[in-house]
Amino acid sequence: MRSPDIAALARARGWNGYGLITCTINAGVDVATLSISGIPHDCLTIINNGRIGGVLNSGTGLYTRTRIRVYNYGTIFGGGGKGGTGGGASVWLTYDPINYKADAFGGSGGNGQGFSTSGSVTLVGATGGAAGTTGYTERSGSGTATAYGGTGGTGGAVGQAGGPGSSGSYTGTGGYGGNYLAGGAGIAAGAYVDGNSYVTWVANGTRQGLAIN
Repeated sequence: MRSPDIAALARARGWNGYGLITCTINAGVDVATLSISGIPHDCLTIINNGRIGGVLNSGTGLYTRTRIRVYNYGTIFGGGGKGGTGGGASVWLTYDPINYKADAFGGSGGNGQGFSTSGSVTLVGATGGAAGTTGYTERSGSGTATAYGGTGGTGGAVGQAGGPGSSGSYTGTGGYGGNYLAGGAGIAAGAYVDGNSYVTWVANGTRQGLAIN
């Protein structure tokens, strides 16, 4: 189930707009991005026996600005963070840095684990980062130089930040010089709850990721 509208579902069952609601998520049921709206304070109780989670790359699991009660007997998680970008590099042959220069670019970070962003709700695994590019230059009989872009970081598991990207590097023979950039930091995991101060946790269950008040 993706982004269900609990208020609309309750009205379809005869809810009068201010009475108590109990929403039960059964074991084996996955709910992506549960956002609470259109319900007065202190009316809604959620009993979670399944999984409520954010989409991949730091998605939020549960969002509320309404006071609710939650019995979490299952799992609530934020989507894993994307991996950091790999660092780039440049290298040159020192006797002619303009004409004999090579650049390399870092690879993109892998995706963090989380529910799919469209279609049926499925849990998508984290992926590794992409390899960086390679740049090469040479001058016959005088030297060679190669720049290597760093590999992007691996995406994080649910509730975990992505890994850092690898630094760029360079090497050569003869007279050469160069510079490189460090890999980027991984992105933080998504929040299992945004609006934690509005939630009374009657049962905690498994909660993975950040909690935003």
